[in-house]
Amino acid sequence: MAVDDRLRFEVLGEVRAFRAGLPVDLGPAKQRAVLAVLLVQAGRPVPTHQIVDAVWGDEPPENGANVVQKYVAGLRRALDPDRAPRTPGELLALTGSGYVLRTADAVVDADEFQAAVKRAAAERAANHPLEAASTLRGALALWRGDALAGLGGSVFEAARIRLADARASAWETWAEIGLAQGRAAMIIPELTQLVAEFPLREGLRAQLMLALHQAGRQAEALAVFRDAREYFLDEFGAEPGEKMQEAHRRILRSEPAPPPDAPAPSIPVQAQVSPTAPPPARLPPVYWRPSNQRASIVEVLFAAIVPLATCTMASWSYFLYAAVRRRDRAQFITAAVYFVLLVFGVSLFVIDPTGIDEEASAAETLGVFILLPLAISAAVHGAVVAVRTGDYERAKTLREQARQFATFDPARAVEVGVGRPDILSRPFDDGGLVDVNHLGPYELSQALKLPLAQAQQIVFDRERRGPFVQPGELVSRELLSERVVKRNAYRLICIPLTSQREPAANS
Repeated sequence: MAVDDRLRFEVLGEVRAFRAGLPVDLGPAKQRAVLAVLLVQAGRPVPTHQIVDAVWGDEPPENGANVVQKYVAGLRRALDPDRAPRTPGELLALTGSGYVLRTADAVVDADEFQAAVKRAAAERAANHPLEAASTLRGALALWRGDALAGLGGSVFEAARIRLADARASAWETWAEIGLAQGRAAMIIPELTQLVAEFPLREGLRAQLMLALHQAGRQAEALAVFRDAREYFLDEFGAEPGEKMQEAHRRILRSEPAPPPDAPAPSIPVQAQVSPTAPPPARLPPVYWRPSNQRASIVEVLFAAIVPLATCTMASWSYFLYAAVRRRDRAQFITAAVYFVLLVFGVSLFVIDPTGIDEEASAAETLGVFILLPLAISAAVHGAVVAVRTGDYERAKTLREQARQFATFDPARAVEVGVGRPDILSRPFDDGGLVDVNHLGPYELSQALKLPLAQAQQIVFDRERRGPFVQPGELVSRELLSERVVKRNAYRLICIPLTSQREPAANS
């Protein structure tokens, strides 16, 4: 059997490359990350500044373009060793729009996975469920862990979520086939592990309930629903969605489990709900969990009083507290600056001490001129920082949860108001997300501090050219500057529209 000497790229785990079955040395971690950026957008040019943003984030090197060029050269030597020196790269080429990795003659495990999922769908449609289940297991065996493992940043995280969603969907299809074939007892252990791995996938939880029900274990099936309800209420303040509600109703009514080869019951797609319209009767209730991002008066007073009360001796303490609580490097630096100035000011008194009746020395006078303004500055500065509550870790966690919620169930996310600061009675705190696909011009203007005319232009472009897929399109469509989008990137989200056309809110 001939050995396939084509390049093989793997991203369903740590990023790796092979030639003729042998691993390719991809070089240092940053060089491997540059390859990952190009693999995520294989076949499309990626501008150098986007590679820098993806790999280095908020800490880019001073000569980012030169560093990327150096790593690309290293990748060319590793991936295309037969290329003559100083000749244009064919596999990894430089175009007018950026670097492009051409994988038409290579194999990428993520592409193999997607192709196998499509093949399984065709086999299932042709009434070959066992072949479809086998194909899906082969596709899922390609996964070696989390996609793009070890790589951080918004670009890799978005790709990781997208691939994880496809993986969870494949598992759901595999479980559906198993249930239809009456193999509930065989798939229950695996479904149990999958629910722990993908806690946000209500489809997997519903299938575990139905499998337990099919196996005659109704009490355990109801316990799965209770655990899920507690989880969703604790994390999002929302009841489980329609899939789990339907499975729960069937178990409560003691309806027989679907017989082998029976088609799965159709679940109606949740329709878009207007923010001003009452929710449909079939929707489960949601519960308000208010945000906790307002400034604490105790914190403000602490920040303002401590420097003055301690004669500037503790001028640095609040900034250290804010740095630890907010995980903000800038506040660590601020605390260090205040501490260094304090030490310097005090040292002036130690260098040239004088008695009470003696005239103050020049060093002591300088010390007074340093410490007195330092106390006042620390008090005012600390109060300002305390009032601006900042981006606490809790808010980051809430945003990440809400983003995953919106990825797995966009219709439900729209219903409960993810990214909609204009809805006062939202069911849970999303950490301050702003959904550019559902907010009206006035709300966008307020949320992003934009001129109203500019926000109106965003809504008009959205209506004319379709919803945004990612925040970067605000730049490519020339609606916002790259600086504005980068400044707000941590809270921008683009939830897909759940109907063909939805009027902008309050437009």
